[in-house]
Amino acid sequence: MSAFDELVRPSLARIGAPGDGYATDRDAYWGSGFFIAPGWLLTCAHVVGKGGAAVCRGENALRVTWEERTTAGDLRERTGTGTAVLLAPRPGPGEPPRDPWPFPDLALVRVAGADDVRCLWLSDREPAARAPVGLYGWSVQTGELGVRHATGELTGSDARALLLGGSLPIGGLSGGPVLDLRYGAVVGVVKGRRREEGVAVPVTALHELPDPREGRAGADVLREVLRAHDRHHVRLLDDPSPYAHWTALQAGLPALAPPVTGIGAEPRARLYGHLAELPPPAGAGEVVHLVEEVKEQVRGERLRSLVLRDVRTWREGAALLHGLRTLEPGGGGTLVDLDAVLLYAAKAVRRAVRDHPGSVDPARLSAFAHWLAGQADGHRHWAVGEAVRALLEGVDAPAGDGFRPAAVPAAPPAAPPAAAPPGTRTDVLVKVGAPMYDGRYPWTVQLIHDGLDVTPVDADDRGARAEDLAGALRAPLARALGQGDHDEHLAAIEVFLPRALFDLPVDEWQLLPDAAAPDPAYGSGGWTAADTDAGRGDAGTRADGPDPDPGSGPGLGVDPGIGTDDDDFVDERSMPLGMRRSVVIRDVRRNARPPAPEWRKRWRGAVRGPLAHEPLHGRSPAEGHPAQVRPSGRYPYYGALSAMDDTGVPVYCGPVGSGEGQAAMKDALMAGHSVVLWRRDRHDHDECRDFHRQVAHVLGMARSAEGLHEQVRDLRISLYDPDTARERGLRGKLAVLVDPPDRPPYVAETMRPPPLAAPGG
Repeated sequence: MSAFDELVRPSLARIGAPGDGYATDRDAYWGSGFFIAPGWLLTCAHVVGKGGAAVCRGENALRVTWEERTTAGDLRERTGTGTAVLLAPRPGPGEPPRDPWPFPDLALVRVAGADDVRCLWLSDREPAARAPVGLYGWSVQTGELGVRHATGELTGSDARALLLGGSLPIGGLSGGPVLDLRYGAVVGVVKGRRREEGVAVPVTALHELPDPREGRAGADVLREVLRAHDRHHVRLLDDPSPYAHWTALQAGLPALAPPVTGIGAEPRARLYGHLAELPPPAGAGEVVHLVEEVKEQVRGERLRSLVLRDVRTWREGAALLHGLRTLEPGGGGTLVDLDAVLLYAAKAVRRAVRDHPGSVDPARLSAFAHWLAGQADGHRHWAVGEAVRALLEGVDAPAGDGFRPAAVPAAPPAAPPAAAPPGTRTDVLVKVGAPMYDGRYPWTVQLIHDGLDVTPVDADDRGARAEDLAGALRAPLARALGQGDHDEHLAAIEVFLPRALFDLPVDEWQLLPDAAAPDPAYGSGGWTAADTDAGRGDAGTRADGPDPDPGSGPGLGVDPGIGTDDDDFVDERSMPLGMRRSVVIRDVRRNARPPAPEWRKRWRGAVRGPLAHEPLHGRSPAEGHPAQVRPSGRYPYYGALSAMDDTGVPVYCGPVGSGEGQAAMKDALMAGHSVVLWRRDRHDHDECRDFHRQVAHVLGMARSAEGLHEQVRDLRISLYDPDTARERGLRGKLAVLVDPPDRPPYVAETMRPPPLAAPGG
């Protein structure tokens, strides 16, 4: 039995119905699983699903059997009762078992009586292709119940699943671990097999277990399980047991030693144990931005990753720094990952003290600070130690036994870290392309960093129909916003659209799925095909009257329970996007070409201000847009729009997807206007005077393009609340075009090769 087999065996379990106990070839068990924290078993949802809907919901129990090592070194069988706590995707009421079970096909089971079990080490990084792996699980393939072990390799991926080559999974292995033999870490969960390849779920999919519709309870459970995982492995470092543990095995692996990394297995385990005691990060954005900040500090050069990292814990952020090297021509470079990880951990401690005072046990916080200081004292570069101690200064222990920075050792400087860079602003770009022959719109979601660098998040060249765009974009948009939000910055959303879709209510979309049932006529996206350009006249000529509720019109996806349901009230994902953050429209066609001089000139005017209100069609605001008005000539409004001052902002009281509004918007864009406001909903014409009045007030208070975002958000908040809107005489659903040239710079999306990876990385 190999060293890996010795460590996996006590953590491996088989799952079956209560009372099955010992499974045979005539009394099949459901599948396999493995412990990732004391009392917590990870398996596949379809394994748990064999027990029926009540087991999936946690209403009925299942039986878990595993082997523990005795003092004599033998393996002794134990059993416990398990309850499914998290399962994804969980079947709905009355829904039959799924075959095959959709991704992520994972379940987290609480097992009574298993608090002293040995647990596997979960990988802290995404798996690499062609990695040698071990597959483990229980099987009766030979007619005799036993543990099956096979070796193979990761051959690639298919969507979000991992593909396995070599020895393929067999019946019974579903739910068992896929172990990366280079790092001694679990990188996946066996899901099943196809004709010539196996399929596994990456352990990074653990973050998809909590159901966002059930509030934060699921996320809290998963966070505590991952915290217990790291605490467990730290405790084993000081355990007098004669049996080996994962950290001891990993210490002898070449992939966890120089020249691949400067971070040893034991310091890494202790670091992760300390990080587990800190309050969790607010989201992926907080972790990723801290990682990028540290990378720039130790390298002295900014090179943002072109690969999106969906990290949710401090340990995963630290793993992104493993193997980090300085940037040098031709690749290679000096290994600086230990420098980076120490600075990263110290900054995480400082943030915990700053943002969550009193939420961390002072003794644990002080122990972390002392440990980091000790690591810094022994570092080969005195400047790194000095930077770490400066970050930890003032982190005190109980009863006044405070951490005192040690004296800086007198040593010559060697590659001192650069000064910390200023905070990075990350926003989200959503690009919806021109419709294809079948009426579908292709889309992409990207992150833009400081208005320059672009990182892709997701895309679909097949596209979605206009009424389905909100549903198609919900998950990638939530992922992108999670990456962009950090510290005090809420990522803005810039939506590039074809002009026929300029009236799409993107500011009223929500991140929480199924938060409300939209009007069937509007589909899932708050947009009706009847309102598109084809087959209709001027939408502005319809006098349907004002919406009875400006905040909950058809298709808005606004939960009518906001304010009465506590869960929805505290969950910002149930709010319309425009209530929390800046949401603006941009022209996808104009941004596909180099910026024209008029566009640059008018953007400089909008930035300078003060902004001035001007009717888009050139008539008096009181006239609105009279019924049956049809533009005459090829460029009916271009002359008046070109004559406006650079600080003038065209305003239109009506939709701009067709008719006069579309013609006027086209001319405004040709004239170089980069800021335009309009009312995108149907209404009575006599409401236009009030609409122009309120928009003129917004522009006056904003003064410049930068100040416009907050004023628009405040107005939208008032418009979403029908009582406030009626009290203040507010009208309409406001759409805003803010379309700066060179954001991102034209042709800035050219791919740059990343720096060469470390050997074996």
